[in-house]
Amino acid sequence: TLIRMISVRVLIYNGDTDPGLNSIVAQNWTSALELETKSAWRPWTVDGYQRMGGYVVEYEGDFSFLTIRGAGHMVPEYKPAASFEFLQRWLRNEPFRPYAPPGSA
Repeated sequence: TLIRMISVRVLIYNGDTDPGLNSIVAQNWTSALELETKSAWRPWTVDGYQRMGGYVVEYEGDFSFLTIRGAGHMVPEYKPAASFEFLQRWLRNEPFRPYAPPGSA
């Protein structure tokens, strides 16, 4: 596929309450690319602890699919803090903060 032939980082993100393009459709599209999964579907957080941001899966070739919990189609309008967090981390090439269960810190 083209994704395997180029060296460009890709982030597909989707609000999980978007009625126009729901996250199930977007997840099906990204998984249909048949890229090898580097990091399985997991929660990510805004605060690095428990403030849920959504879910993320990372594939080979720096290709990621991320959902934003509670956001509609205009993600930054619905969830500005979560939008800033994931975009800042992606632009800096930093990992998305994982969920830490209570008492694990």
